[in-house]
Formats: sequence, structure tokens, C-alpha cells
Amino acid sequence: MVEKESYSIQLEEVDWNDTSCLITYGPLPDKLILSIQTVGLIQKPLLQRKSNGLLRIICGSRRLAVCQQLGLDPLSCEVLSTSTSPVASLRMAIYDNIAQRGLNPVEKSLVLTKMAQHLDQPQLVQEFMPLLDLEPSDTLCCRYKKLPALEEPILDAIARGTLHERIGFVLSALEQGDRLAFFNFFQELPFSVSVQEELVETVVGIGRRDNLTPTQILDSEEVNDLRRAHKGPARQRAQQIRKQLQARRAPRLTARKERFAREARDLGLPSGVRLIPPPYFEGPKWSLECTFERAEELAPRLRKVAELADQPEFQKIMDSDG
Repeated sequence: MVEKESYSIQLEEVDWNDTSCLITYGPLPDKLILSIQTVGLIQKPLLQRKSNGLLRIICGSRRLAVCQQLGLDPLSCEVLSTSTSPVASLRMAIYDNIAQRGLNPVEKSLVLTKMAQHLDQPQLVQEFMPLLDLEPSDTLCCRYKKLPALEEPILDAIARGTLHERIGFVLSALEQGDRLAFFNFFQELPFSVSVQEELVETVVGIGRRDNLTPTQILDSEEVNDLRRAHKGPARQRAQQIRKQLQARRAPRLTARKERFAREARDLGLPSGVRLIPPPYFEGPKWSLECTFERAEELAPRLRKVAELADQPEFQKIMDSDG
């Protein structure tokens, strides 16, 4: 049983710089501020007396921050015995939080990063990742442990849910300036998460080939002209930038896609029929997709496709040198 006693403490006794057990991240909830303003502190924070006489926060950092903001001092708090080990104190902080609410991705990363100082990787993965509603995976654990090193604006966006943690994982491998360049770029334009991942890979690939940083590419005249163009909707500008970067990364493939789209349109395939090229136009296997609602629609469409397949225009579409 953990030894703790109730004390009346002064907020000046709290060591606000000691974040060893702090796993909360994000703004103070308005409802918490309102609650403490209206009825006072209902649940006592838990602290621990340190060897220097100051108090380390174990549980209730946001409640204490609100009390400090409102000038409520002194406070009645629970204080742990100095004999309580650091890992036991951290466990109490984690279990106290997860019992009350779901943690945001940044908070999950703080749990794994701080517990990694006390536990080996297998125990960390098997005990704490399921606790955080995460797949117990070494790879995923390592990705989450890289998030706390990201810059504050990026962490704020991840905590708010305006930037997916998957993008944080990708950005963590880059230099600080490049991370922030991508972050600002993604905040401007409405790219999906999968497209954001694709664009990071595309821009990094261009940079490696052309000996440029991602920042230089994102701030290039060609990209900036589209970023600053206010005539088109943001979604349209985002798509134009994506196409431009794809063309720069793989100009031959982009040209081949554009030729295929043009020739497939001119071929005049019947409604509901789609010709699908092999991935990257590499390999001999093409596909034909046919959708229909009634059985009598199928035979005429297939006959039309068979007629078109005998035409030189059909062979030209499949010709890589056409």
C-alpha cells in the first residue's frame, strides 16, 4: 500500500520544473477551470516531497495549474512518502490518468518515453501499449517514443487532432527546419493523411536526387506560385501542387499517366467499363473493370469492348513507346 498523508501546501513549494511524472499535454480544459472556480478543488492532487524540500507533482498537474491561475493558495493535497520509488510514482500518474480519460497521441508518447527509462522494451510493449489502446508492437512503440522530440507547434497540432500522429512519425526522421516547413505546408492546404505521407516521401526523394533540402523544394518558386494563388479553391491548389511534385519526382511516369488518361478517354469505352494499367505501367498484365446493374447490360458492353480491342487505338494505349 502506498503511504500518503494529507497536507496543506503552498504553491510556491511545488517544483513546476520537475516533469518526471507529467504525462498530460494540451491546454487547460475550460470545464475544469469552471469547476474549480465554482465549487473549488474536489479531488486532491497527489505530490511527493523531494530531498530538496520541494514537491514533485504526481497526479493533478492541471488542477494545480488552474489553482495557480486562480490564485487559490494554500491547498489541501495528498503527499506521498519519500520512499516511494520513481517508477511507482510514474505508474500512479499513468494509471490515474487512464482511469479518467483517453489520452491523446502526445500523452501516449510521453507515457512510453518515460516508462522506457524504467522498463525493458518487451515489458513496456506488453504492459503499456494495450493500456494505451495501441497495438503491442516494437516498431510502433519506437515510433511513438520519437514524438516528444518534435517541436511544440507540431505537438500541439497532434494533441488537438489537426495533425495525425502518423505524420509526426514521418517528420521525426527529418531535420528541424524541414519538419516545420512540412508542418506549415500541411496546415495551409487540405491534404489527406495518406497524401501527406506520400508528399513527404516525394519531396524527400526529389531532395536526395537533386541535392536539395525539403525546405528548399517546398519554398521553390513553382510550389509557392501555387500556394499563393488565391483564384482557385484550396483543395484544387493542393491537387495541383501534388501533381507538380509527382511530375518532378517521376517525369516519365507522370507523362505516361497523362497520355494514358487522354487516350483512354478518346477510345470511347462504354459506360461502366474501365481499363486499368499495371502498376507504374510496368509488366504485361492489364485489367478491365466492368460494372452493371442489370444482366442485359453486360453482353452489349462486352461486345463493344471486343470491337474496340481490335482497333489500333486500343493497342496504342498499351504500347509503352506510343
